Amino acid sequence: MKAGFIAVVGRPNVGKSTLINKLVSEKVAIVSDKAGTTRDNIKGILNLNDNQYIFIDTPGIHKAKHLLGEYMTNSAIRILKDVDVILFVLDGSQEISTGDQFVMERVMEAKRTPRILVINKNDKLSDEKLAEKREEVKAKLGDFDGVVEISGQYAFGLPKLLEAIDPFLEEGIKYYPDDMYTDISVYKIITEIVREKILLKTRDEIPHSVAIEILNVERRENGRDKFDINIYVERDSQKGIIIGKNGKLLKEIGIEARKEIEELIGEPIYLTLWVKVKEDWRKKKPFLKELGYVEEK
Repeated sequence: MKAGFIAVVGRPNVGKSTLINKLVSEKVAIVSDKAGTTRDNIKGILNLNDNQYIFIDTPGIHKAKHLLGEYMTNSAIRILKDVDVILFVLDGSQEISTGDQFVMERVMEAKRTPRILVINKNDKLSDEKLAEKREEVKAKLGDFDGVVEISGQYAFGLPKLLEAIDPFLEEGIKYYPDDMYTDISVYKIITEIVREKILLKTRDEIPHSVAIEILNVERRENGRDKFDINIYVERDSQKGIIIGKNGKLLKEIGIEARKEIEELIGEPIYLTLWVKVKEDWRKKKPFLKELGYVEEK
């Protein structure tokens, strides 16, 4: 048995969460096309051929503009020195940016940690473009302990990625039971499901201004459990957008979230969503701490 912790890092929206969900064959991280979807380090566990791969989905590393962004970036950077290998995910369909180089600088700070470059979205690249991308990587990012080209969305190249990781796993150890695919609590997954539905149905500043909190869970022995969940936004105008005309959008969010939560826990529930305004909550440390977004020193 071999096992290891693998940090999956990169700038926002390069496909880290999609990749981990495909590797684990379970939905452990919510996915949307909005940058900053992932806010916490989330573990996805794959048991395969006597190996245990513990992938850690991290928030996109970026230059923070508020306390929440600072927490997200710091939580990603903090784990780099404590893992067995770093997967640096690059969107192969885009030119290497200053954002990618900023991530590379943070990766280089973990000097002793092996790093593998993952060129994602190679289904969008011709052989010629892929060759050009390899040269661009050498010129702008430097050397890696391995380079693998994949398409996370279509699961192309994932066996080769696991092969590249194998030499860095630790011998004779196992961290989690075989039937465990994440260490996230059910309640945390529930809040993330609600947030994902909002991300998928809104645009502009709304996705970044939303926080979710379970207000109350009422257990009923002879009936459906009842979940009351608060959706926090920063402005009255944002509250109006999420509720929608005659409450239509909020109802759609609730129906889709309830269906997925019921699939997760295996039983029907009642789900009530409330939308509350908490001005500039991303900049307020006490509220961020309530939501678990501030590290204790």
